[in-house]
Amino acid sequence: MCSTALVGGVNVMLHPRSYIGCCAAKMLSFKGRCATFDEEADGYCRGEGVGAVVLKRLSDAQADGDPILAVIRGSAVNQDGRSASLTAPNGPAQEAVIKQALNVAGLEGRDVDYIECHGTGTSLGDPIEVEAIKNVLGDQRSKPLVLGSVKTNIGHLEGAAGIIGLIKTIEVLRHRKAPGNVHFKTLNPKINLDNFNAVISAHETQLGTGNPNSSLIGSISSFGFGGTNAH
Repeated sequence: MCSTALVGGVNVMLHPRSYIGCCAAKMLSFKGRCATFDEEADGYCRGEGVGAVVLKRLSDAQADGDPILAVIRGSAVNQDGRSASLTAPNGPAQEAVIKQALNVAGLEGRDVDYIECHGTGTSLGDPIEVEAIKNVLGDQRSKPLVLGSVKTNIGHLEGAAGIIGLIKTIEVLRHRKAPGNVHFKTLNPKINLDNFNAVISAHETQLGTGNPNSSLIGSISSFGFGGTNAH
């Protein structure tokens, strides 16, 4: 049994082979930027980085007097199964993993205040992801859902992308505001926000009702290259 865990991810580009492969597959942005959600999204940018968090049971952290930055209430992992190609996203699988994580957490989609999207900045992937989010988190919302992607700031950290999304979400909840999405100017016309109380903004967005003591719920998606989805 493990009482304390150090969990993290690292991405370092030490050899050009993977970069050459990404270029050959036309996965990377010709403009050299992750324009997530934007009409000019044309691929992602690779990034390097490392992130880590310390995980403990809530009761143990409270007993030890640790500073608790956030509580992970639920998580889920699934797989796309067979798809059109290695990089093609699967909307129904994304919906399923979000629903499963919410179920484990004992939450409804309308409870979520902020979602850190996988948000790679591709013209196909972004609309599919937003539609999946809309189908799960968009029902009967009384408050807006703010959508963000840290990849617009630092690129796609690949093997470290999930942990960086978690760290960003923790900071968003702590400060009760989401930073704007860099390079976002005009919404991708393939993204449909009709009847969806959602905010995608290039500017800082406040979360919650203004009561600093009210709880906030953040949600994080991270989708693997081979079809593994985590939420």
